[in-house]
Amino acid sequence: MYKLQEIFSNRELALIAWTLVATISILFDQSIRKALYKVLRAFFQPSILIIILLAMLYSVGVVYILRMIDLWSQTLLKNTLLWFFGSGVIILFSLNKAEKEKNFFTKLLLDNLKLLLVFEFIINLHQFSLTTELVMLPVLAFLTGMKLIAEREERTQKVKVGIEWILTIGGLAIIVISLIDIYSHINDFANPSTLTTFLLPIILSISFIPCAYFIALYMGYEMLYVRLTLFLKDKQDLQFAKWRVLWKCNFHLSKLKQLSPKINVLNSRSTRQEIKEIIN
Repeated sequence: MYKLQEIFSNRELALIAWTLVATISILFDQSIRKALYKVLRAFFQPSILIIILLAMLYSVGVVYILRMIDLWSQTLLKNTLLWFFGSGVIILFSLNKAEKEKNFFTKLLLDNLKLLLVFEFIINLHQFSLTTELVMLPVLAFLTGMKLIAEREERTQKVKVGIEWILTIGGLAIIVISLIDIYSHINDFANPSTLTTFLLPIILSISFIPCAYFIALYMGYEMLYVRLTLFLKDKQDLQFAKWRVLWKCNFHLSKLKQLSPKINVLNSRSTRQEIKEIIN
């Protein structure tokens, strides 16, 4: 246990423990096992694995550059892995919104520059005992889940407000306790290592945006090309249409979005001239 506490924080150990409990519980339920098997099969599709592999290679490249300029060391390996399999993967799975939501990548950038990150970092600096973390984690998860359920209906808005107050008061209490702890041990926290730990997820998230954009662009092209195969049966016309899309949209995700509804009028009888006029 002591060796584990040297590698992981009490909060991370609590999360691992509850994840194991949840996994074991799921394995005992046959219907959930079947659903989980389907999810895993969908996840391990070659197209998804290629995207994750490309994102991994890109992140390794970013880490290499950070190491070259002395902003990364092996002590940050755990934080880097936690960022990739946490924030990084969440960004990848939210990319289906990129084509639908206006200014998706601008919002993504601003989310990583919010003052809220400072408070999150302060909270993460202070660790409670393992017992406290084990109790606190499911309580917070339960309250957050209840809040999400209460948001769905108008008649449960009062419940939602009540839960928000509980979460706000609890959050403020944790921040105050964390600030007192930091002040009491200021010499332990006031060092370059702490600053690097704080900046690392922000740097990784911001530097990940170009990669996320090109993955979203690839996904947009792939979806559009699949739809074109449904509309155009002639292989030469299909190839012409694909090259036309690439020529007109190139690196612009917004142009792909604008073009998407227009191709619905294409069919097996569409002439080259009609394809040209539609994909314009």
